[in-house]
Amino acid sequence: MPFFDFNIILRVFTTPNAAFLYIRENEEKYFAQSIALLIISSIIGGFAILPFVVMPLDEAYFEIEGMDDVEETFIMEESAIVMSFLSSILTGLVSVALYYFIGKRLDGNTNWKKVFAVVLHVHAIVIPITIIITIVLFVMWDALTSIEPSILLAPGISENEALSLLDDFIGLAVLVAVLGIGFAIWIFILTIKAIKIVHGFGTGKAFGLVVLVAIIVSLISIPFSFA
Repeated sequence: MPFFDFNIILRVFTTPNAAFLYIRENEEKYFAQSIALLIISSIIGGFAILPFVVMPLDEAYFEIEGMDDVEETFIMEESAIVMSFLSSILTGLVSVALYYFIGKRLDGNTNWKKVFAVVLHVHAIVIPITIIITIVLFVMWDALTSIEPSILLAPGISENEALSLLDDFIGLAVLVAVLGIGFAIWIFILTIKAIKIVHGFGTGKAFGLVVLVAIIVSLISIPFSFA
């Protein structure tokens, strides 16, 4: 028997409510798969920053006044990929643990394995989404790094000329933003559906739990963002 049940993974895309209900009733069968989905999505998520690692900006850009503060954002080492992977794993585990403990206190499901199995299957959606955004990021960042800095930073260049050079980069950046917002909404809705199914909550209660967990995880991650 194959490790991955691609039929149930496909159903998370097409009929999520039915898929989450089936996983809830067969948590022993799908628990390991749910953990694997979290790990795979975290690995792929780590490679989302690969464009900034393999295609660094020319040092000429950081000689501009005011760019010193953002230099660390655009200059990354290979270790950043590992840190991104570990951060994603930790965030996923902390989030699902909170969904379990807080949900249980709110008269939800008391079986932690059911909660983990159902909620972590949302990562089946995260995997293709991250791949798509990573590809667009590569193209977007290549559009910027392929521009000769001496041309873009020439003293006599007009605003219109600079915008013309950056036309592809700006268009792709807007596309990344639109995709990111759209996919984030999709994942948010699927998470609410998963919480409703596994805990037996109404939409409002599930929505509140998802928002609460997101706030808690964001607060927990603040100290690490300054590390």
